[in-house]
Amino acid sequence: MLIFALIAVLGWRQTVPDSDAELIKLAKSAILSEVLGKPLPKISTHTAPHAVFVTIERNGSVVGCRGDLKPRFSSLEEEVVTAARGAASHDPRYRPLSKPDLDRFLVTVTIVERTERIENVDALSPSDGLVLECGNHKGIVLPWEGKDPNVRLQWAYKKAGVANGTHAALFRLIATRCRG
Repeated sequence: MLIFALIAVLGWRQTVPDSDAELIKLAKSAILSEVLGKPLPKISTHTAPHAVFVTIERNGSVVGCRGDLKPRFSSLEEEVVTAARGAASHDPRYRPLSKPDLDRFLVTVTIVERTERIENVDALSPSDGLVLECGNHKGIVLPWEGKDPNVRLQWAYKKAGVANGTHAALFRLIATRCRG
């Protein structure tokens, strides 16, 4: 069973670039292009599409995050560029980044593998994300965004814009992330 699990994980990893640094470089380049009004970076590789989220932090605080649970483009690289541009300028929770914000920022690319339905959050580990769905409302807490499962559940309700305790479907978000 362990061998099968390793093959499955390794097989999935082969569909993404060999180096996490490549994704971080691509995301940072897209952020710079968006903020400075320059042409988007050329995409030289086209790996299988995966849903992604790009989070931008500066001085320990999130300043932008965009992405989706389903891929929208034909390659992972296109997903990263689009999410990075959105995080830089189109996250309604934050002001668009400006040139001074480009000094020492950190980027996290979260590559979504899948979601799994769960009944409660008790077994969530910090490396698991959480998706809460209630009607047309969705709250997403990415992996490593907090440690306490119940606090993360409260955040998911808040992000979804529904009252705590409202009946909702819960999903574990399984993803890989790289930071730089």
